[in-house]
Amino acid sequence: MNILITGAAGFIGSHLARNLIWRGDNVIGLDNFNDYYPRKCKEFNVDLVHLSANQGSKIFPQEELGPVYDKLLSYNNKTTQNTPQSTPGTFHFHEADITNLDQLKEIFQNHKIDAIIHLAAMAGVPMSTKNPLLYTKVNVQGTTNLLTLTTDKQKENKNPIKFLFASSSSVYGHREKENFFVTEQDDITKARSVYGATKVAGEVLCHSFHTSFNLKVANIRIFGPIYGPLQRPFGMLHQRAINYTHNNKTLQIYGRDGLKTAKDATYIEDEVKGIIQILDSDFNYEIYNIGTQNPLPIKHWLECIKKAFEKQDSLNPKELKIEIVEADKADVASSADISKAKKLLNYEPTTSMQEGINRQVEVFNLMPKWYKEMQDV
Repeated sequence: MNILITGAAGFIGSHLARNLIWRGDNVIGLDNFNDYYPRKCKEFNVDLVHLSANQGSKIFPQEELGPVYDKLLSYNNKTTQNTPQSTPGTFHFHEADITNLDQLKEIFQNHKIDAIIHLAAMAGVPMSTKNPLLYTKVNVQGTTNLLTLTTDKQKENKNPIKFLFASSSSVYGHREKENFFVTEQDDITKARSVYGATKVAGEVLCHSFHTSFNLKVANIRIFGPIYGPLQRPFGMLHQRAINYTHNNKTLQIYGRDGLKTAKDATYIEDEVKGIIQILDSDFNYEIYNIGTQNPLPIKHWLECIKKAFEKQDSLNPKELKIEIVEADKADVASSADISKAKKLLNYEPTTSMQEGINRQVEVFNLMPKWYKEMQDV
């Protein structure tokens, strides 16, 4: 299968690309290297994808990439029980922006495309309240550009193209304990953040293109934070806590209920597994929650990180200093009811948070000095 992944240099996109290439799919990757976090981190991700396609590294030396790649491959084998194909798929990467229609047109013209997994977006709830115009431009206009070109290519080729849209649990807004677990039938018109609202708009656009142009659409409501090796280094609590533990810094906790704040954190390979199961399924229009259905408090996350560092170096245990600060008003929490994905896709998250964080810390310790000592995380 020939699959276009937008946001392919990001955390989820690069993990997804490697998994698809390992099983023999051809991936066209697209990313604009937005400066939301350092370009160097995304280039490292892309180089790891190149290795999965047996194309060699393009930017970083093999001695930096090799140990990380080998470790990621070993995790994949443990989590999915899949052995990569002896002949992997191909990888073609384009530095391009989804808001630039001309750039997108050229990519669509030059590649055969059977499916699109649209992950590219301005991410992060807090930042969306500071720059709503940018979030709307990228997340709404960029999605419209992709949908338009997909329907044009589908008409031209007379073959259906699957369009998978990465939505978010943010569309559900904040849920109190009595209705904390949300289903795909729940109301999504109460988003509290600009980010959440742009994801609602993306879902509505996808539905309209399905009904107007017979486009096969799956809206994937991703329940995060998504964590694991090479987690996005900016604005993600797991990665920040790991960085701050390593660098002996004080971590501020913004959760609505402090350390008791519970969220449906999902390990990266479990999330990727769900996305691939949707890709492989037969659908015309579907919506899926992909999460754990097992919200755990931030206190548990931090305990897992402490244990992971102790496992790596029991003789020199590290303590994370924390400070509880006022909650972000746009912060929301809910948990996924994944009954539908279990029933129709046989989806089942299998990685415990302790195991997932053990892997995240292991890879962090294998990374170059510039990565481990990043200040802005």
